Amino acid sequence: MMRKVLLAVGVAVILGGAAALPARADDDWRRHEWREHERHEHWRHEWCEHHPYRCGVPGYVYGYAPPPVVYAPPPPPPVVYAPPSLNVVIPLR
Repeated sequence: MMRKVLLAVGVAVILGGAAALPARADDDWRRHEWREHERHEHWRHEWCEHHPYRCGVPGYVYGYAPPPVVYAPPPPPPVVYAPPSLNVVIPLR
């Protein structure tokens, strides 16, 4: 009798444990992707140590500076034609 109870409990534990675990079909793929990502990052880090000017490391500038900004000269001031002033000089005696 005890043997049947232990067997039933054992079967229940095994079936319950199997049902509780989710299917892990994608884990191997994700683990592989993560390994590839880590390998790529390691390679990039190593490469950038030897080529800092190509990795955008602060302090290194690659490429050309932008051209200077040149503004057009301002337009000349407007010309206003006014009649000549009439200065009359009266001689004093």
